[in-house]
Amino acid sequence: MSDSFVTFSVVVPVHNSRRTIGKCLESLINNDHPSYEVVVVDDGSTDDTADICQSFDSVKVIRLSKGGPSRARNVGVGHSRGKYVAFTDGDCVVDRQWLSELEKGFTGEDIAGVGGDQKSPDDESETGRTVQEFMKTIGFITDYIKTGETLRETEHNPSCCAAYRRRVLDEVGGFDENLWPGEDVDLDRKIRLKGYGLVYNPAAVVAHYRPETYRGFARMMRRYGACQWPLVRRYGLFRKIHYEPVALIFLLLLAATLIWWDWRLRFALLSPLPVIVAWFLVKTASMRKAVLFSFLMLLTLVNWNWGFFTGHWYRPGGG
Repeated sequence: MSDSFVTFSVVVPVHNSRRTIGKCLESLINNDHPSYEVVVVDDGSTDDTADICQSFDSVKVIRLSKGGPSRARNVGVGHSRGKYVAFTDGDCVVDRQWLSELEKGFTGEDIAGVGGDQKSPDDESETGRTVQEFMKTIGFITDYIKTGETLRETEHNPSCCAAYRRRVLDEVGGFDENLWPGEDVDLDRKIRLKGYGLVYNPAAVVAHYRPETYRGFARMMRRYGACQWPLVRRYGLFRKIHYEPVALIFLLLLAATLIWWDWRLRFALLSPLPVIVAWFLVKTASMRKAVLFSFLMLLTLVNWNWGFFTGHWYRPGGG
C-alpha cells in the first residue's frame, strides 16, 4: 500500500463511528488486492473515531470540521492517487476480495463505476439483521440493495460499496456537497447522462451495519424520502420509486371516492394487507417473517412518503 502509484484509492468518510470503524479498517488493510491505499476523512467527529483511525499506520487520515459525507468524499478523492476510487462507509466491513471483485467489473473504458452486494455483519443486532433481510427482499423496488447472482449493468450503486474511474469523477464534478442522502444517486445519474455505464458485481461484498431500532429505521426512511425532492426537481421522475407517491395519491383519491359513494366500502381499505402478507410469505416461507416484514413495509411507506411530501420544505445536506 506504499507504492507511489496505486490502482485503487479507498475513501472512507466517517463521523462518530467509534463502534465500527476499527473493524472497517481492519478489513481494508487485510484486503487481497496488491495495489491500493486507504484514505479516511474524519468529518468532525466528537468521539475518539479519529484517534482509532490514526492508530492504523498504513491509513492516511484527514481531519475536517463537520461538513457532511459528500464533502468528505470529495476531499478524499482530492488526496487520492489511484486510477480507481472506491468508497465504503465507517459502518461497513469489506470482504477480503472486495477490491479484486470491483476491478473485474471495469470491462471497458465506457464502464465508469462498479458496485456490489451488501449483507449483515457476523455480530449484527437482531433488529439490524431483520432490516437487512427486509431491504434485500424489497430491493427490486429501490435498487439500493440488489438481487441476482450475475454481473450486470445497473443504474445505481450505493456509495457504501462502489468504485469509479478517477477521471470520470473529475469529469462530472464528484459528489454534490449540498445533498445527503441521495448524493450517490445524483452522482450515478450525472455519470449515466454522460453516456457511461455502471456495473453491479454481486461478488463484491460489504457487511453493512443497520439501525439497531425500528425507530432508527423509520428515521432513515424519512431521510431517504426527503432527499428525492432535489433529485426529482433536477432530473424529473427517473427512478421506479419516484412513481410510488403518484400511485399512492391516486389510490387514496380512489379510496376516498369509493367511501363517499358507499361508506361500507371502507373495509376494502384493508384488502391490500393480506396480499402483502401473502407476498412476503412466498418470499420468506415464514409466517413470522411475513407478518414482521409487512409491518416494516407499512413503516417504510409511511415514513418514506412523509419524508417525500415534506422534503421540499428543507434542503437535505450537511450530514
